[in-house]
Amino acid sequence: MRPLPKLVILAALAACLAPLGHAAAAPAPETRPANMAGLWYPAEPQALAGSLDAFLALGRGPRPAGRVLALVVPHAGHRYSGAVAGAAYALAQTLDPPPETVILVGPSHHYPLDRPSIWPAGSFATPLGAIKVDQALAAELSQRLGGQFRREADLKEHSLEVQMPFLKKVLPQASLVTVLTGGPDAQRARELAQALAAVAKGRRVLLVASTDLSHYHTHAQAQELDAQVAKRVEALDGPGLLADEAAGRAEACGAQALAAVLMAAKELGATRGQVLAQADSGRSTGDYGRVVGYLAAALLAPEPEPPAPIGGLDPGQQKRLRDLAWQAVQAAVKGQAPPAIPQDDPALLKPAGVFVTLKQNHELRGCIGSIMARRPLAREVVAMAAEAALRDPRFAPVSPAELEGLELELSVLTPMQPCRPEEVRVGVDGLLIEGRGTGGVLLPQVPLEQGWDREQFLTGLCRKAGLPSGAWRDPAVRLYRFQAQVF
Repeated sequence: MRPLPKLVILAALAACLAPLGHAAAAPAPETRPANMAGLWYPAEPQALAGSLDAFLALGRGPRPAGRVLALVVPHAGHRYSGAVAGAAYALAQTLDPPPETVILVGPSHHYPLDRPSIWPAGSFATPLGAIKVDQALAAELSQRLGGQFRREADLKEHSLEVQMPFLKKVLPQASLVTVLTGGPDAQRARELAQALAAVAKGRRVLLVASTDLSHYHTHAQAQELDAQVAKRVEALDGPGLLADEAAGRAEACGAQALAAVLMAAKELGATRGQVLAQADSGRSTGDYGRVVGYLAAALLAPEPEPPAPIGGLDPGQQKRLRDLAWQAVQAAVKGQAPPAIPQDDPALLKPAGVFVTLKQNHELRGCIGSIMARRPLAREVVAMAAEAALRDPRFAPVSPAELEGLELELSVLTPMQPCRPEEVRVGVDGLLIEGRGTGGVLLPQVPLEQGWDREQFLTGLCRKAGLPSGAWRDPAVRLYRFQAQVF
């Protein structure tokens, strides 16, 4: 393979991808007020935080086996359904890594909707602080659905707002997309499920369905109706739930929202649902003659098989390199001498390519690396950590004030191997492209973060290198693949 012009450090910035394409005109930001504060939940921040802590404590239990893709939560006033909701949100609090965005889906109780209404931009106010709207994801979801934003519907709706204090409490860094749906409709539910799965694929997204169950039956009747909903949730059977609702065998005011999330989670890999808590309003009011049913559940996928180690670094060696990189970042930012290179571990002295990625609040803050094995790994880590902190041309140098919230990720690369486009394995291979006087690199995690298939991965690689989108098909353009041990 020929030497790469300036790809070792600066051109290799291409591995850290910014979103591609031209953004649509952004809607004017708007903060949705907390209209239900003081009515459906406490308005005073300290009182609200205390009540949420109590609900979360009541909800904590053994963690279900599997990867959490979605949650089901009730949406009555907190005094009625907060303890049940707490079981779902206590689980959300344990997610590692936490989701970057929550997509919250619930029914419109007061305003008829034919198409989903998605709040487009700005933020959602809560007594505990605002939650930022994921504007790009909201726009993509709205475009897929042909959504028609109805502000008047959202401003009156409690099914979404009562979840926001819980979300702010347990996932304080997550942004939010809200989707208001109409009444039960199998076709609309399928369309929504497909759109939810499409935008969530490859992203750190948590789906949340907001629904109460049976309304104003006796406790015994409610138990029978609600058990049927629980059965459909456990089976991830959205169509069955809608059929039960139509036949009167079950009730859920958010039937379309729940059915869509069940189907979307299944498409994303969920294999089962697990009920976390179930009750009705009789427990709070003492009136068991006319109750409303509540359910909290998790929709779960099997845990992925741990990948075979790439690069052969064991957990102890990974920790030493992470600590070394962090020391190098701190030293560079503070203008101090770089840390000493350890000499007692041959694995850390073997030449290898490496990328150092820095993030602030889950957003890219710097990423620089070497794709070639030029120097001992530990030395390369120290050098690239300083470069990422101070000399990524897309960003200002990291300041000392930013160090406390900085996140760091290392990607240790295997040697480059020539490959053909059909041999590329999405999520396993990183790619390097060379030709027409330029080149570019994308790390293996990039297509997963972007939700790309193989062709989209290759197209993105070309665009990042400044090549035409289809240049990967040109026999004169050279393609190489590599793997990375990411930690």
